[in-house]
Amino acid sequence: MKKLRYCIVGVFISCAFFMISCQEEERELIDPTLDNTIPKDSQLARLMRNIVTHDGSYDDLVDGGNCYSINLPYSIIRNMTEEIVIDQIGDYNRLNQSDDIKIQFPITVTRDNHVEEIIENDIELQLLANSCELQDDDIECVDFVYPFRFATFNSNNNVINTLEVLHDAQVFGFMENLDENTLVAINYPIRLLLSNGEYLDATHNDELLSRILAFETSCEENDG
Repeated sequence: MKKLRYCIVGVFISCAFFMISCQEEERELIDPTLDNTIPKDSQLARLMRNIVTHDGSYDDLVDGGNCYSINLPYSIIRNMTEEIVIDQIGDYNRLNQSDDIKIQFPITVTRDNHVEEIIENDIELQLLANSCELQDDDIECVDFVYPFRFATFNSNNNVINTLEVLHDAQVFGFMENLDENTLVAINYPIRLLLSNGEYLDATHNDELLSRILAFETSCEENDG
């Protein structure tokens, strides 16, 4: 019985040391003196947001705007007579610039900030298209490989947290909503996927920044 008690105590001590070491690791991870934090207004933060911005350029032939895309499936009338259901990206290859295309409303669109919006008619769609910049900032040649983790430290209450991110919309919302009192760092290593199928790893901020800059325009983007 005494041996069992010692074993239980040993387990609790081991767990305590593990929790303390994890906290120390996270504190070190977000220690601003180590130059591993990512300020919200930094070049790296801007490029990361550009990577996770929703790309709406692939269906411009139909919707006329690069800062949003139409959610699938939906229907169009081509050349006054032919109804086509667009339910996969490959369906856009069936369309030509010379086609007369009429969208069957209502439709739902996803904007560049990943927010969805219902569009009821051509007038609303045209207003949305007019709000787009001619050349958007989204980076289509580089993607993050998920999941990866952020570590955060709130200087107001000294609370340390970690957040595992699973998709672009989650990263975009996280980075857009950062406040000036929160320090954030990536739990490296992190992996990037290039448009040619190649994977690249980064182990610190400078390496991640240099890799994004090297490949951000390495593919032919659809904007125009």
